[in-house]
Amino acid sequence: MRLIITVTCFVLFVAQGMDAIAQNVIPPPGFVPGQGDDVPPTPPQEPPEPRWTPPASRTFTGSSDDSTPYSYSSSGRDYDQVRSMPRAGRGGTFRQPIVPEVVLDDGPPLPRVWFRAEALYWWSKASPLPVPVVTQGNPADTTPGAIGQPGTSVLLGNQNLALPSQGGGRFTFGFSFDPDQTWGFEISYFSLATASLTQGVTSNGGLGSGLLAFPFFNPNTASEDASPIALPGAFAGTAVLSMTSFLQADDLNFLHNVVSSNGIRLDLLGGFRNVNLQDGLHFATSSPNVPPNAPAFFNTFDSFTTNNNFYGGQVGARASYDAARLFMNATGKLALGETVESVSVNGGTFTNIGGGFSSSNGGYLAQPTNMGSQSHNQFAVVPEMNLNVGLRLRPWASIIVGYSFLYISSVARPGDQIDRVINPTQASAISNNFPANLTGAARPELSVQNTSFWAQGINLALEFRF
Repeated sequence: MRLIITVTCFVLFVAQGMDAIAQNVIPPPGFVPGQGDDVPPTPPQEPPEPRWTPPASRTFTGSSDDSTPYSYSSSGRDYDQVRSMPRAGRGGTFRQPIVPEVVLDDGPPLPRVWFRAEALYWWSKASPLPVPVVTQGNPADTTPGAIGQPGTSVLLGNQNLALPSQGGGRFTFGFSFDPDQTWGFEISYFSLATASLTQGVTSNGGLGSGLLAFPFFNPNTASEDASPIALPGAFAGTAVLSMTSFLQADDLNFLHNVVSSNGIRLDLLGGFRNVNLQDGLHFATSSPNVPPNAPAFFNTFDSFTTNNNFYGGQVGARASYDAARLFMNATGKLALGETVESVSVNGGTFTNIGGGFSSSNGGYLAQPTNMGSQSHNQFAVVPEMNLNVGLRLRPWASIIVGYSFLYISSVARPGDQIDRVINPTQASAISNNFPANLTGAARPELSVQNTSFWAQGINLALEFRF
């Protein structure tokens, strides 16, 4: 009896479960009870999409393709209008759900202070020396050592003095007045180490040695002339020509950014510029007697120095491109103003020939008629160009390699100030008169002459930005 009751309960339980499963089966699309298999199914109907109206003052910012920014400010538009808005920068429609108040990260703020220290390796335009200073002559010539004589050759002078390359340093400090670097200023200073060049010739004064002479044009005879520096059998001679040059410059500029997009920047600049060029040309001779003549010395020196100071207003631009760790920039500047060109001439002669010490103002090139100082102002143009490529080692530290070029349209250089027309009556080094009195033309004379100058070179820098 128990077995029958148990089996009956089990059958009822299974039947109830099968009925529940059958009720949960979803009929296929288009199924209609009571219709045959030949009736086409009814296409499914898409449920109506919910309608949504954003608040009147709601603002949405975001990106439709994770790269192109767009914004939507609601004005009572419903969801159907929003979802069919065109994508920014693409065709088609926007089908992504709206996420309100998406704020894009602009990244860390731009640095407002920068400092750059550069090591410079530059070279500059050669200094002109258009006059002959020392010649070698043939004692058999009518005027040994004079220009134009058959046995005369120029040993010093009549050339451009190519100065060696110079090391130096440049320091730049900049500050931005606002976090976006829209306005700022930058101050820069550089100097090159003094470059020097020395040339010399000598003769021992023995029989058969070379004859050295100082050549000049004699206005009293209107012809080429010469004064011996070394005369075989009488006195030895040494002549030394030296040249020095020093360059420094500074400028102050205000910066204004006009383009800043996708790593590209363009800044305009304007300010003030100063350039200082100092040159010196020195000529010295020594002519001691040789045996069997009585011991004696005869020394001269001539000095021509120039000091050029350019002052002017400056405009320019800087274009830069920043690609993550690698960046590059180019800066062009143009200054207009005046160069104050100053020239100083000095010289002297010293000897003990004749048993006593004697001296006189003026050597060979410098005489009383051209000694002293003179200056004048000359309009000048000073362009500068800088090209740099840098690697960012840290967000605040970079290493930079660059090239710079600086040009000055008008400067005075010492070799151009030499007047080789010399009246020997006032030159003790030539006439052997102590003192020497001028008779005739007052030559040489001093008149400031102009030329151009340039300097260029490569730079290695460390830059820090905060």
